[in-house]
Parts: sequence; C-alpha cells; structure tokens
Amino acid sequence: MNRQTFSFLSLGTLLLGLCFLFSCSAQTSATGSKANPSETTVYIVRHGEKAPSSGAMTDDPSLSETGKARAQALKAQLGTAPVKALYATKYKRTQETLQPLSEALKLPVQIYEASDFAGLAAKVKEAHAGQTVVIAGHSNTVLSLVEAFGVQKPFAAVADHEYDYLFKVTLTPDQPATVQVMKYGAASVAPAK
Repeated sequence: MNRQTFSFLSLGTLLLGLCFLFSCSAQTSATGSKANPSETTVYIVRHGEKAPSSGAMTDDPSLSETGKARAQALKAQLGTAPVKALYATKYKRTQETLQPLSEALKLPVQIYEASDFAGLAAKVKEAHAGQTVVIAGHSNTVLSLVEAFGVQKPFAAVADHEYDYLFKVTLTPDQPATVQVMKYGAASVAPAK
C-alpha cells in the first residue's frame, strides 16, 4: 500500500470516528436526564405570610411585608427556571405570592378553584406536558395538590406558621411521579408558646 492511500484511509477512518462521536453526543443531549423534554415539573408553594385579618368571613388579606419578601425569594429561586405557567387561587395572598415571578417572566397568573385538586392536576398534565409550572396554594391545600399529581404526601400537614416549603413534583412518562421537599426564603418561625 502506498503512502497516499494509507493517509487517505487514515483520514477517512478519523472522519468516520468523529461523525460517530458527534452523533452519540447529540443523542445524549437530546435524551439525557438534564434535558428531558417529556418531563413535567410542578412547583407547589404555599402563599407568603399574610397581613393580619379582621376575622370576617369575607376577609381576603394581602401579604405582609414578610410575605412580600418571601414572594421576592420565590422569584429569586425560580426566576431562571423555564416556567411556562403560573396558577393561584382567587385569593390575593396566593396571587401576590406569584406576582414578582409573573412580572419577571412576563406570564399571567391563571386562577384555579382552590378545592379542585384533581381538576388542576389534569389541566396541568394535559396543557403543560413537558413544561414547568408553579402553583400557589394554602396550608390546607398544598399537600392535597402534591397528592393529586400522584405522589404520596411527604408528611401529614403544613402547620399554620410554615411558609417556607417548596414542593417539586416531577412527572415522567411511564415512571412514578416523585416529590422533592425544599425550603426557600427566610426560615419559618414557630410562634412562642
């Protein structure tokens, strides 16, 4: 074999190998665990701390200054996530919790019925498959929302003074849903006894 034929074969083998490597690399990034387009991520959060209420049944308190700071902390936590939808109940405190994130991401806050856990879960699964969604709820609803997405409640209840939980529910086709319990913002403080 002459030198020119050997060089041509070596170059051809090298190019074929490089094509194979690039093909494998593209396949990994398209289906790898870090960028799974079929994975739906749902963040569920309780509204921030609320201002004192008057005690009236029709009372709809806004966030306190501490609650507004928590809403900013939520924006800092999720502001760079690829969030495509925001959901809150009809109450000001849930909407105000998502307001900084809404403004940063230029997304509207959609209203859902606070007690329709299954309906909201079905809507998110259908309308936002493969996307990231943030839902603001209440101390007595966030764990039921987690459960509506097919995950067992990580604990029995959220105490009235606990505002710093952030639940990350991950839905992957053909796999059980998972939940990760995180904290964000300032630590919640139990009332003095």
